[in-house]
Amino acid sequence: MTMVHKNFVNNNTRMNIGPTKSFRLFKENVGSYDNVGATMKDFMNFHRDLKEHIKGDDAKMLIENFIRKRDVFNGFYFDYALDEHDHVSHLFWADATSRKNYSLFGEMISFDCTYDSNTYSMVLAPFTGVDHHKSCITFGVGLLSKEDAQSFEWLFRNFLNAMGNCEPRYLITDQDPAMKVAINEVFVNTRHRLCLWHIMKKVPEKVGPELKQDEDFLKLLNECVWDMEQESEEFEATWNSLMVQYNLVENGWFQHMFSIREHWIPCYFRDLRLGGILRTTSRSKSENSFFNNFTNPHVTLVEFYMRFESAMDAQRHKQDKLNTESIHSVPQFITPLPLEKHATEVYTRKMFYMFQDEVYKACFRCGISSIRMEENIEIAQVMDHSRQKTSEITFNSGNLVTSCSCKLFERLGILCKHAICVLNARQVTKILEYYILDRWTNEATKRPIFDMHGNLLEECRKMNTTTKMLGEVWSEIFNCVGLAEGNEENLQQFLDNLRDFSKNLVEKGKCVPMTKTQEMELFVGPSASSNLNTQNPIPSKNKGKRHRIVGEKEAVIEQSQKPKRKCKACGAYDYHDSHQLRPVFTFLKSSCIPPYGFESFYSVKPESLIIFLAVIKI
Repeated sequence: MTMVHKNFVNNNTRMNIGPTKSFRLFKENVGSYDNVGATMKDFMNFHRDLKEHIKGDDAKMLIENFIRKRDVFNGFYFDYALDEHDHVSHLFWADATSRKNYSLFGEMISFDCTYDSNTYSMVLAPFTGVDHHKSCITFGVGLLSKEDAQSFEWLFRNFLNAMGNCEPRYLITDQDPAMKVAINEVFVNTRHRLCLWHIMKKVPEKVGPELKQDEDFLKLLNECVWDMEQESEEFEATWNSLMVQYNLVENGWFQHMFSIREHWIPCYFRDLRLGGILRTTSRSKSENSFFNNFTNPHVTLVEFYMRFESAMDAQRHKQDKLNTESIHSVPQFITPLPLEKHATEVYTRKMFYMFQDEVYKACFRCGISSIRMEENIEIAQVMDHSRQKTSEITFNSGNLVTSCSCKLFERLGILCKHAICVLNARQVTKILEYYILDRWTNEATKRPIFDMHGNLLEECRKMNTTTKMLGEVWSEIFNCVGLAEGNEENLQQFLDNLRDFSKNLVEKGKCVPMTKTQEMELFVGPSASSNLNTQNPIPSKNKGKRHRIVGEKEAVIEQSQKPKRKCKACGAYDYHDSHQLRPVFTFLKSSCIPPYGFESFYSVKPESLIIFLAVIKI
């Protein structure tokens, strides 16, 4: 294999593409298998050698890589913890770009864990937020060997240390009790909320089989909990009515959820600016799914971090692309209102379209039904004809400040349709500075951010000169191939030039062959050389693993989804087989029970036989 082959395999590995598929992709690039120059077995062996190079010093290599990275980039933060036998148990890191993004968009954080991201089964725990395009953005990442309160507390404290001890305003998680304990211990001024999406996903499990399939019930319940414009009294009345109507008044789970309604029902925190993240765990699930495109349960820590960096490059490239589109594209207007035109100048495209939707509704679905004056303040009643609901707007003609009972601005940060309706009636042509939040504007990321020590947090994506030049070389090669592709003479000339250049390098002795170890270090970093007393993590068994213990109800559901098969013992098509029954018959034959009547046991359900076996043994 040449360095071209090895580099191709390594780069594909970062994108979660294995050696077999890499071989086929390489063949497509060069035209035929004869032009590959290596076999599929060679590709697989090189991938194996990379893993073997890492295997013994995996954790130590990663930590040494972090140390070198911190020496080069002052904004890079990391920490780790060892267990009593010096095995790595916790890891956390955040680069300068992540820390800068937190300072800009970190008032609201979604936190959730995912699994099967590395060979040690350590839990991947990213801190996720929303940027000015309403896209997921990563503030920091942890790897945990356990999901207990102590592990979460360690992770949360390191997160705060990385972010200059600046707590988020709001943190949304699932109902994990260990997380709750750690959050209460670490975050003093943060308001903790539970994910509505995660809770509503449990509803089918908490009701009977009939209600589970009752579309009317599920629709009414969703309308009850998701309505963000209702008052708390309205919610409580609707909830109680539903509980009575569907005989759920005595249901323990619904009683408990109602008792903690202030932590998950939107109408109880309409005044909290959550950045539009009510389905917070779904945000995290989206982020976890994004990371899963780059990882799998078989990668080492070193490989995982290489893939994580590729994932961050993809995430930040997406943000750069959206920044360019927001600045240079011109959206289509749907009204002639000056407010809509002004919105294009300040908001990102995503936020502009949300504002545009409010403008459309203000023009075609809302109308002022009445106005009254109270101490030089106008109070207007705005009717929303699409919902047959009235909202109350206060309007100060002196400073043009409005306030609406729907509280869209308080929870999202843009003007609502009701306020726009009133402002349009008063011929206001521009959005007030008061209503333009930096986090939704095109200039959101332009502000310089400094850490606690006065260092400017700049992007941690700078490539060294060699890496940058190598990328330019490959780009130029593919560009030349594309230009010469339709002309055989040009292709031959390009090929001759490359061969002459290769021959020249060999004759001058500028291509010094590398040892196998040097090659491995070129791709995955230097071998561990420090005196760090660090061992690889011990494979964990966390609650999210697919081999976890399942509950009785979940086991029955999983069983019912499997196809029936023929039992060799009884001849029936069912969910059991002779292997499940064999221990029963073996025990009976070795006992004092008479041999007659064994056949009658074949007609008994296997579950009953297993219970019988347990009882008879006792």
